[in-house]
Amino acid sequence: MSLLVCAATGPELAGLLPDFAPPLTAAAQSGKGSAAAAQSDGDSAAAAPTDWPEMQLWPVRLKAVNALCCITGIGPINAALAMGHALSRATAEGTPVSAVLNAGLAGAFDLEVRPLLSHCLVREEIWPEYGLHDGQSVTAGAFGFPQWQPPQGEAVRDRLTLSGVEALAPFGGKCAKDALADCRSLTVAGVSASFARAADLRSRYQADLENMEGFAVAYACARQGIPCVEVRSVSNKVGPRAREEKDFPGALRALAQVLPALNLI
Repeated sequence: MSLLVCAATGPELAGLLPDFAPPLTAAAQSGKGSAAAAQSDGDSAAAAPTDWPEMQLWPVRLKAVNALCCITGIGPINAALAMGHALSRATAEGTPVSAVLNAGLAGAFDLEVRPLLSHCLVREEIWPEYGLHDGQSVTAGAFGFPQWQPPQGEAVRDRLTLSGVEALAPFGGKCAKDALADCRSLTVAGVSASFARAADLRSRYQADLENMEGFAVAYACARQGIPCVEVRSVSNKVGPRAREEKDFPGALRALAQVLPALNLI
C-alpha cells in the first residue's frame, strides 16, 4: 500500500519536495511512462519544475516509506482526470494507493485570520458550482441529483469531509498540536477576481480558503474509499489584492515546511 503525494503544478511539487527531481525518460516525456519505468531507467533529462509533465507517477523516498508523487494539473477537471489515472495506474503496477496527501497554494478570504505563508489543514472541501442556479446563486440541495450516493451514509452534493493527519500514521505521519490550522476550503474553476464574488462566496459558505483542485482530489479519493489529507500554503488574498496581499514565491518556499511538519521527511 502506498501514499500518493500530489500537487497541481511542478513548482508546487518542487516546493513540497525540494530534493526531488523526476527522472524524465523519453517515455515519460511522451506521456507513456510509469513509476516503474522511471525508477529503472537511468537516462534522465533535467528540466525546470514548470516543465515537469502532469499525470505521471514517480517514486519518491520519504522518511519512513517509499511513496508516489504526481502533478495533477490546474483546475478541477485536470485534477479529477489525474487522480483517476494515478489511482488506477498505481493499482495496476502493484502499489495501490491507501492514502493521498494533496498540498499546494490557496487564497485566503481574510489574511488576518489566515496570514500569508501560513499552513492550513483542510477539513472540508466545498464545490460551490454544483446544484440549481437561480441566476444569482447555486443551491445544491435544490437539485434533484446528488453527485454520488455512497452505499452507506448521506449523498454527496457540494461538500466533502476530509481526513486529518491521523490518516498518515501508517506512513510515519504525525503533527504537533496547532502546527496546522484547521480550515474550510472551496474549489472553483474560475479564480475569484472581484470583491463582490469573494464576499458572496465567503458569506454563503463560511469558507477560509479558495483553491482550484481540492474538491476534485478529495472526491476521487472518496469514490475509492481512500483517505485524503489536504494542506495549503496561503499565497494571496481572495479577490482583488494589493501587492502586499500576495506572495506566491514565498508561499511556494513555505511548502518545504509541510512534509517536515507532518514528520514525513
